[in-house]
Amino acid sequence: MRHLARRGSGFTLVELIAVITLSSILGLVVWRNLSLPIRGFVDVKQRTAIVAMARLALGRMRRELTLALPNSVRVSSDGLALEMLRTSASGRYRAEAVPSDAASNPLNLSATGDSFQTLGAWTIPTSVRTSADVTACLAGTADCLVIYNTGIPSSCAAQTAGTRTNAWCGDNLAGIVSAVAATGVITVNRAAAGTVWPTGSPEQRFFVVDTAVSFICSGTSLRRYSGYALTSTQPIPPSVTGNLLADSVAACAFSYQTGSATRAGLVNLSLTLSVTNPDGVVEKITLFDQVHLPNSP
Repeated sequence: MRHLARRGSGFTLVELIAVITLSSILGLVVWRNLSLPIRGFVDVKQRTAIVAMARLALGRMRRELTLALPNSVRVSSDGLALEMLRTSASGRYRAEAVPSDAASNPLNLSATGDSFQTLGAWTIPTSVRTSADVTACLAGTADCLVIYNTGIPSSCAAQTAGTRTNAWCGDNLAGIVSAVAATGVITVNRAAAGTVWPTGSPEQRFFVVDTAVSFICSGTSLRRYSGYALTSTQPIPPSVTGNLLADSVAACAFSYQTGSATRAGLVNLSLTLSVTNPDGVVEKITLFDQVHLPNSP
């Protein structure tokens, strides 16, 4: 009896193997039922993250492009870099004096420096950076006043200095010496350029440019650059530190269709980001956006 009692208090090898086998089968069934939802959750989380990053980057580009100086957008030949001049304000200048108003001061386009009165209400940006001449404006350390930017010629070497209406060439912009909000009088100077304004605006319109902005895809990152000098050729990259807009970049493509008398300009933005899932498979998402730009200078 004692012998039988001892045998009944333990497990045989066969019973132990059967328990282990059944436990393994049960664990496998449970794992198969749980692993797919867990993997799906991880995949969706990764995809959501890169989609949000791409949307944020393209949204930033869209917002800044809506502030671009008309006809100032330029894209590199490989479509990986886009550059523009960002405006902070616009208005209209007085072209002729009013005989009965001694304070009506028109802009003399035949002078390298002059003061003029704006037409209508104009809110001067509180952050406007003034300078003594156009030099600081071209260096990117002061704001520029631009008149009639047609973007012609596209290559600054194609025309003589002083005749080009392309702000990147430096002929149709000046440094803002002062801007008085109370009287609406702005003083500008471009004497260092050595030439007068190439032409006036048919609508007497002017723009204030506060910085050049570049968006450049390089390697696996998309970066934004600003606050650098204006140059006749597109710098890739500019000589300043860029801010990261998106990483995990697999591909990007920018293009610009210039506007005409009947339609606005059009910028196409394509951004592809990639992510590696837990199985080691690389997944990619591509977002595409289009931005219409006014082209009336």
